[in-house]
Amino acid sequence: MKTNQWPDGVRCVVFVSVNFDAEAFDLKTTTEDRLYGRFSYGRYGVRAGLPRLLAMLDRRSISATTFVTANDANRHPDAIRALRDAGHEIAARGADLTHLPSLKEKERNALAEGRDTVARITGTAPQGFRAPGGELGHESLALLAELGFTYDSSFQDDDHPYLIAPKPGARIAELPTVQALDDSFVFSARHTHARVIKIWREEFDALYRENCLVPLTLHLRGDVGSTRAARIAALEELLAYMAGCPGVRFMTGAQIAAQTLAGGSPAEENPLERHKATLAVTPYRGDLAVKPI
Repeated sequence: MKTNQWPDGVRCVVFVSVNFDAEAFDLKTTTEDRLYGRFSYGRYGVRAGLPRLLAMLDRRSISATTFVTANDANRHPDAIRALRDAGHEIAARGADLTHLPSLKEKERNALAEGRDTVARITGTAPQGFRAPGGELGHESLALLAELGFTYDSSFQDDDHPYLIAPKPGARIAELPTVQALDDSFVFSARHTHARVIKIWREEFDALYRENCLVPLTLHLRGDVGSTRAARIAALEELLAYMAGCPGVRFMTGAQIAAQTLAGGSPAEENPLERHKATLAVTPYRGDLAVKPI
């Protein structure tokens, strides 16, 4: 069984990431003049949810990684700087939440816009990227490496970080996620808070036993996110449980990527290479990297 070489004394790494996904998400289905009423869940996440999340992470002494689009970062630069000032990593999510395969020749500009917007607002170029919907284009990984990103977190194909060589001479770390540890899926299914914590604790316990990465994906949103008061309370209970297990360390995406890049493991080829014939007629789904649909 594949294992990962964590730092000395570390048995399991918890990667807390936050998908900012404010108005950029709502604008996929409505227009600027309708970002209120039933389209205001994204606004809730920034206005009420983010301060609550920041306070909880501060109480737990946890540094998270936030993935944000240029669209949302430009709308909420003070919120992004508040995350930065609290010691959290700011990573990119492209220009908006348009799926990358549909951008074609415009993809590079969208990725560069996401990178440059975060750099302008925070003063530091982002190291990490997460694709909207987990979907990458044929050249996405190569473009990310070319634009200076050190890691991607869009796939769901492993329990451990690993390296990809998207083109000769380039390496990029992949930090896989787990759908069961993504709050948007469980809360959109209307699970109770107790049920969500039960699911997450079971997932954590199993990954902890096998020394795996535990990628907990949160959203700010008021509908499918974790920042309502009751949800934050449940989340804090879970994080306290994780922190109490021997050998657990919370790390940002940049820290995990640096560890992975320095680990000396060989880089895998770009999954695109094995599926060119299939990808000629079907989209490249980054969340199903070795089995495109």
